[in-house]
Amino acid sequence: MGLTKRLWKKTKDVKRYDGSYYVEFRVIDDGKSLQLARQGGKLKRWRVGSLNKTLAKQQETLIKAELMKGQMKSTQLRDVTFKEWAEAYLDLEEVKRLRSYRTRVVIVQSKLIPFFGRLSLSAITPDHVEKYRFQRTKRNGTPCQLQTINNDHIILKHCLTVARRKSLLTINPATLVPIPCANNQRDRVLTSQEWEKLYEVAAPHLRPILITAYHMGQRLGELLNLTWDRVDLQRHMITLRSIDTKTGRPRQVPMTPAVRTVLTDLAKVRVLGHKFVFMYQQEPVKEIRTAFRTACQKAGVTDLRFHDLRHCAATNLRRAGIDTTTAMQIIGHKSAHMWNRYNTVAESDLLAAANKLNTYLSNTPITPTDSADQVKNVSA
Repeated sequence: MGLTKRLWKKTKDVKRYDGSYYVEFRVIDDGKSLQLARQGGKLKRWRVGSLNKTLAKQQETLIKAELMKGQMKSTQLRDVTFKEWAEAYLDLEEVKRLRSYRTRVVIVQSKLIPFFGRLSLSAITPDHVEKYRFQRTKRNGTPCQLQTINNDHIILKHCLTVARRKSLLTINPATLVPIPCANNQRDRVLTSQEWEKLYEVAAPHLRPILITAYHMGQRLGELLNLTWDRVDLQRHMITLRSIDTKTGRPRQVPMTPAVRTVLTDLAKVRVLGHKFVFMYQQEPVKEIRTAFRTACQKAGVTDLRFHDLRHCAATNLRRAGIDTTTAMQIIGHKSAHMWNRYNTVAESDLLAAANKLNTYLSNTPITPTDSADQVKNVSA
């Protein structure tokens, strides 16, 4: 019992090399769940589907723990295919509430189901996940960027995690395959001239979104889903609920005078009956990709993504001398690591720091007594 390895596998009277690891335990099947048998029982084998012994041992530990807890479903129950579960997954309310729901629908339906669809959930192995990552390409057949593959992997992992929580799956194979770091950190920050030009040439419906993002650093989803009941023009405050934010944490976003002016102007022409703040042709703005790309082209601004405006806001807050705790609350960062990633230090910042240090040293003369003490300390 435990971990075994099968070197040869017989298929249609033909032996072929297998080399995969298997996990074997004697179990008792009561029709509802499997439990580890102390004596007797039926021998049950699980194919790990990996040649890596470390991964195999991890699965062995997980399977044994599930059996001891009686949380593994009975083999008498019909196994669910990935396609069946994926369709049910997309119909779950908890999944529909995710900010990335539309993206998940596209990835699950066009990428994951075609690859995993016919497999039963229990038959999916780490090898399948690795093969999916390896074969993932764009529509034109060219390889995808690492971050794109990682995003697919994250969606697959969440899909199988929910299945495991609902006792449809014993082990989530997607968690056993590492997700390599994409090293996709960006440090693009607009100069004041670039920002002025971009704002000047932007379409009228895009300008309020741009200035709010540039000043306050709100995510695009937070802006497009912003409703008037979240905006308090008297207190100069935007209130985001936990369901409005990516981190799941509510936060208060103060308005700069420029942002308040823009939102006040929008409130004056607001169409009653529409709750969304940012509108275009009497309808809520749902996508700005084309308008943003056009504005960048007209302004001659290159290598800029809308999300880079968060980098601009974080950097400007730091340059303005706002303390880190307050700045993180405004931007919506949970960790100092993420704040440091968005807070870009430019060459001009380094030169400004040197000038400040020079001013400090110039105004802080070293007395002869201080110098003598320092010499004694160094000699000691």
